[in-house]
Amino acid sequence: MATGVFATTFVQLQGLGYLPFNHLLMKDMGLDSNVAATFMSLSMVPWMFKTFAGLLVDGVPLFGTRRRSYLMLSAFTAGLLWLAMGCVPPHYKLLLWLSIVMNTAIVFGSTTSGGLLVEAGQQFGVSGRLSSLRVFAQNLGAALGLPVGGLIADHLMQGHLPLIWPALAAAVPLACLFFCTWFLLKEPPLPARSTTQISMLAQLERALASIWTQITNVVRWQMLLPAALMFFIQVVPTFRSTCFYEYQTTKLHYSDAAIGLLGLAGYGAALLSSGVYVWWCRKVSLRTSLYAAIFVVALSALPYLYYAPYTPYMVRACSIEGVGYFLLYLAYLPLFDLAVRSTPKGSEALGYSLLIGVWNVGLGLGAKAGPWLYERYLHRHMNELIWLNAGVTMAGLILVFLLPRYLVERSEGK
Repeated sequence: MATGVFATTFVQLQGLGYLPFNHLLMKDMGLDSNVAATFMSLSMVPWMFKTFAGLLVDGVPLFGTRRRSYLMLSAFTAGLLWLAMGCVPPHYKLLLWLSIVMNTAIVFGSTTSGGLLVEAGQQFGVSGRLSSLRVFAQNLGAALGLPVGGLIADHLMQGHLPLIWPALAAAVPLACLFFCTWFLLKEPPLPARSTTQISMLAQLERALASIWTQITNVVRWQMLLPAALMFFIQVVPTFRSTCFYEYQTTKLHYSDAAIGLLGLAGYGAALLSSGVYVWWCRKVSLRTSLYAAIFVVALSALPYLYYAPYTPYMVRACSIEGVGYFLLYLAYLPLFDLAVRSTPKGSEALGYSLLIGVWNVGLGLGAKAGPWLYERYLHRHMNELIWLNAGVTMAGLILVFLLPRYLVERSEGK
């Protein structure tokens, strides 16, 4: 599970590809942050339909396995598509379509990893601790992806194939995931079915019946309010998007390599949040953690009000990124814990992917709304967008109050 989360985070356009693609779109192609945000949001559309991947992973075995084949096929296909992006000329529409299909492949790997997490978390009663492991692997992937992408954007993006180096860097963890799954993930064989005695129509009906069973299993009240809370936290217009890249490079004069190192500082500090929540989740109820999470998400935005122009050692910027990302991911952990607890048994990949898919829909909309407001109505005043983000987030307290007691009144292990 951790290997799948790491690989599918590292190679995302929001990870390794974030700085190379922003550099290509905004520096080389001359697009503004709003148009670049449109590219990023459209490329992330497959993450909004993660539920469909969950339907297939839970309901339709692939080559006789529920998890193994999906992980291997995801890693192999995503690696090929990254290499394809590295081997084509920098054309906006062509790169957009390749990135959409590449993200579709990654979604299946991420969904399957989530299914493994929920199965183990519910079986052994360790949803909080496994959610901490997931976020640790995710932050490690982002912490390494951003500086690698920054160095590539600053020093290696030249010539007619500017994306060849990030493509080669993406192929490495995807190959590791493929072979790790091949050698380490063992699943009991599914019951053999005679394909000679069952018509193609009967096989299709059986697959559709399995998918329908999965759908009816997750359409429950216990999923609705957690989904609403996760959507709301992400749909709030955010400054952590292409507009902040424009603000850093144009107004504050940071290079891509410097932004990559700041990402390393931020996500490196965020790794510590997993250790804190491993201890915290066994001490207090999940509802208390969620109330605290709303406050902390809002609080995580405020250090960015004091961002300073580039200096060689970037002490203030590194401190702000470290504090901001530590608080942000410490707040996200109770929400991922809630997602594991809310997922119905028997539909682990589908239920978890449905909630994370709702999270990603909100993320895509919030990442587009922030630059849109920044360019159109806030006249490129970053501090106003930061205050807006922090203030609107506080409304999430109402949704925490409405969550059903049986999901959130106990701490982990009780």
